[in-house]
Amino acid sequence: MLLHQLLHILFLVGNCFILLSALIYQIRYLQYLWKQIFKPRSPHQLRGKVSRSYRTDPRNRKLQSELIGLLRGDTPTAKRLLKHQRQLHPGNSDNWYLEKVIHDLERDRRC
Repeated sequence: MLLHQLLHILFLVGNCFILLSALIYQIRYLQYLWKQIFKPRSPHQLRGKVSRSYRTDPRNRKLQSELIGLLRGDTPTAKRLLKHQRQLHPGNSDNWYLEKVIHDLERDRRC
């Protein structure tokens, strides 16, 4: 009887070890995914997409506020529209992209 209980306890401990190992594996995988999704970018990777003046230029801030106001706070849409204009018209200034998106939104709303 004692041997039977000891074997049962060993069986339960073994199952706990297996479950713990699987849980640790899943946690490590989630950490890997988290790092891939929110991977910090080096300044080299950011360069070319958005210039430093985009965030610091007071005129850009005013235009950004105007764009976000036109979109009623929908920042992801603003980013998507700006990205689309950058793809269509590469090489222009940040102000130009902001003005273009704002102009297009106002034009489309008049129709």
